[in-house]
Amino acid sequence: MRPWSCLLLLSIACSISSLAQTPVIPHAGETIEVSIVNIDTVVTDKHGNRVRGLGKDDFEVYENGVRQPLTNFAEYGTEAKASSAGTVTAPAAEAAPRTAPLPPPAQPRTIIVFVERFQLPSFRSDPLFAAMKKLLHETVRKGDRVMVVTWNRGILGMRQEFTDDLVRIDKAIEMIAGRTTTLNHDPIADLEQEVDSIQAFEAESAAMNAGRISTSDMTNESGLSFFVEQMARFTAKDAYLDEKRKVETLNALMRSAGGEEGKKVLLLATHRLSMYAGAEALFAAGATVLPADFKNQFDGRLLIRSLIETANQTGFTIYPIYAEGLSMTSGATSELRARQNKPIGYEYLVLNNETPMLEYVAKETGGSAAWGSNDVTKLMPNVGEDLDSYYSLAYRATPGKATARKIEVKVKDPKLVVRARTQYMPKSDTARMDERVIATLFGNQPPASFEVKVRLAPPKLDEQKRYIIPVTIEVPISALTTLPAAGNVHNGAFTVYMAWGAVLGGLSEPHRDTKQFSIADADLAKAKGNYFTYQVGVASATPYLRIALGVYDEVSKDYALNLIDLQPAMKRK
Repeated sequence: MRPWSCLLLLSIACSISSLAQTPVIPHAGETIEVSIVNIDTVVTDKHGNRVRGLGKDDFEVYENGVRQPLTNFAEYGTEAKASSAGTVTAPAAEAAPRTAPLPPPAQPRTIIVFVERFQLPSFRSDPLFAAMKKLLHETVRKGDRVMVVTWNRGILGMRQEFTDDLVRIDKAIEMIAGRTTTLNHDPIADLEQEVDSIQAFEAESAAMNAGRISTSDMTNESGLSFFVEQMARFTAKDAYLDEKRKVETLNALMRSAGGEEGKKVLLLATHRLSMYAGAEALFAAGATVLPADFKNQFDGRLLIRSLIETANQTGFTIYPIYAEGLSMTSGATSELRARQNKPIGYEYLVLNNETPMLEYVAKETGGSAAWGSNDVTKLMPNVGEDLDSYYSLAYRATPGKATARKIEVKVKDPKLVVRARTQYMPKSDTARMDERVIATLFGNQPPASFEVKVRLAPPKLDEQKRYIIPVTIEVPISALTTLPAAGNVHNGAFTVYMAWGAVLGGLSEPHRDTKQFSIADADLAKAKGNYFTYQVGVASATPYLRIALGVYDEVSKDYALNLIDLQPAMKRK
């Protein structure tokens, strides 16, 4: 099942006669809310030991190179022993002992566990998933929220919606662990068979041509023959599309919890988060160099940058892990060893295309990365310590546009190492409304200011065999705020937000459409008893999906939210 192919059919009608077309109302996307920026910060010594006992004056925070005064400071931690490097500074050691301040109240935690389909033998996967379960058992408290999802080449599996029930969380992770040891179809294996066939054909062709130029002599920058490279590029196209859909889905998952308070973590177990999507296809075909045009066409860095920006906007710290590592080792299963016909160095080339992106994502969002099941297993306790032991710094964001601001956190002691997110993304009103709608899609609907009526018509198949689901929204005019304007009229505007997806399948990006209106003063009282009608058609490969709707009043900033769930009840084992 692929992500939905969607079509919006937009129209608006009003039950009153005086509807103008050119009122001037500010749009939500033009404004941002000046807010407090919270930066969770981990400090270690040069050996990686946690440094505790630092105070507010030990930190400096810079936004776009300008130092910002801290408005809030707190240290969260367990009773574990502190590193001697950070227990006290030299001047503080000479000072009179101080009364220890009361610990700050525990913050709620939101954890998204995202596991992409990969294959490992049980002796490697069992410790990995056991460490994951141990992490959650040691960190999840009553009131925390954990979601478990899977990804398998375009299919999003909602294995467990947000919960603090460790029994249900364990079952979801155990189900994923069981699948990890089973045979997984690898598109690269299909490519290898095609390459073998092409190379055999080219060898026969060269022999028949007896010295004349043949297709096997027509090599490219990659060092591959024309037909072999084209076959590899065809596989790479699918890989790029999958990486794009995967990043869009990860962004949606983080936005679904963007409005939540407290610490937020994305534990991202990925099979591919590539610098150049699909590069493994060329490597498997025998290339050791990626052509320049291939890099341009399949550059995944912009996708990954959007993942970082979403994480920094929603407050998520990402811990990317590449559990397979150098998977074709002597310890691999017989099925894996049977596929070890790739060029020497293939695994290292793939690893070098993956690990820089993992480290980049971790560094920019304040997390840590690991590759190989052993290192990933060792990472899990560090993730737990990050959840329990850190410094929370806060400052008031400088007013400005909703663009990225560079953040740098420093400590006075140059021997200490600081880990924190490196970017702050202010939220516009549009971004906040996007988050509310996506949260509604995931069953996390925030309270709304007013209500709208939603009517559905039976789905219809179009010429392309897509299901068109007609949706009608009735927006009460009495719920909208209008402003008096010249010409004896009242102006107003509202924006309709939509996002859709399914328990199994893809997720759409949020769609928005703003409608401005003008009502004559003489008709205003009568209009308050009527409504605007907004019609939209959603085109999908299946009629079974969820549609989240939001209506935002551009004047008052009040909003309404609705969820239409057309999916049959899912039976979970």
